[in-house]
Amino acid sequence: MRVEELKNYGKPLSQVIFSTEAEKQAKQMMKVIRTELRKELGLLGVVGLLFIMRRETKLAKKADWSSLRGHGLVDERFLESIIRQAAAMKALANMVGTDKASEIYRRLIDKIGYEVSVPLFPSVDEFTACGNAFEAFKEYAKAMVIADKREGIHEVDIIEDDSKTFAYNVNYCVWNEVAKRIGVSELCYAGRCYGDEVFFNKVMPQIGVQYKRTGTLTLGNPVCDVRFELVD
Repeated sequence: MRVEELKNYGKPLSQVIFSTEAEKQAKQMMKVIRTELRKELGLLGVVGLLFIMRRETKLAKKADWSSLRGHGLVDERFLESIIRQAAAMKALANMVGTDKASEIYRRLIDKIGYEVSVPLFPSVDEFTACGNAFEAFKEYAKAMVIADKREGIHEVDIIEDDSKTFAYNVNYCVWNEVAKRIGVSELCYAGRCYGDEVFFNKVMPQIGVQYKRTGTLTLGNPVCDVRFELVD
């Protein structure tokens, strides 16, 4: 198998998250989220949360997002989905506080993050079928980096790329930009970035690779310093 033949090769995340597989997973995810929120907030609390979320979404849509378009983002459907996510974070924080909201998001990601992400990307067996699984993963990741840059999603500098290491810095992230504007950067880490840790820490050891990240834009780091190292 060639890397170019792998699922969603060369596609930006804005396309991947609206794929048929992603929409199926999103429906399952929403069931879990509704169940967890009802346990945490009660039925009336969930109704109140939805009301606040709609209000925050309307306010956010009125903001000037031209800076994002300056980075190349033109997919309005994608931008609206990010705004809704950030508005939901702010609504939950308004109801229970940032610390509690962060705890809830982490618990949800721990429960469903891996299962939701797995169908969207090639399996370990598919990477292995390309010959060298780590090299195939790197080629796949670099193609997505290029696609994300083109669509105004991420801007990345690859700082190390050899037979044992693949490391890059994310200097710009559209999720972070929206979260900053709405005032939920910390929650963006819990509700979005934390999912990378859950996913990669389960997937990469299967091909003998360790995933590391010491900081993120959402938590005030200058970059998201992502590093994959082949373990001897």
